[in-house]
Amino acid sequence: MEPSCDTLYVLSKELQKKPLIIRNPSIQTMDPEKFLFLSIVTDRYYFMEIVTKTYNFGTKEGFPRINLVYDRQVNETHRSIVYNGDYTIKEDVQMNYIPLNQDIASCHIIPAHELVVAYQKGWLKEGRLKEISATLDDESNPVLMFYKHKRRNRCNIQQ
Repeated sequence: MEPSCDTLYVLSKELQKKPLIIRNPSIQTMDPEKFLFLSIVTDRYYFMEIVTKTYNFGTKEGFPRINLVYDRQVNETHRSIVYNGDYTIKEDVQMNYIPLNQDIASCHIIPAHELVVAYQKGWLKEGRLKEISATLDDESNPVLMFYKHKRRNRCNIQQ
């Protein structure tokens, strides 16, 4: 994937480059440029992020982001917000990490100090993340949360 190109490709098992997404209009015609980053790809969904190439040096703010999900089944793209179900509050998860392999779709790095605050404020539901957070302090290493692809139930029918 080259962010300044108009076509995102996938490499097939036969090592052939095949177009996956073709941008229209071209990024070269945009002012400011809007980069498209593909992150998690599943059988049905493509999670993506658009980053606009703008920055205000006075306020030190910029590069606004829009998260998108493309539903291949219905051929529609929507803005997306994904929430972490381990929280009692709506804590969004950025789906902009590089896919890892066929089993692990992506990984999210959560700084320890954020989990310490969430634990102290009671924002974590019972479960593994809350257990881990109870053992952390501000100087602890970050926590890696792995997103795994959901396995479909396969049924072997024998006659």
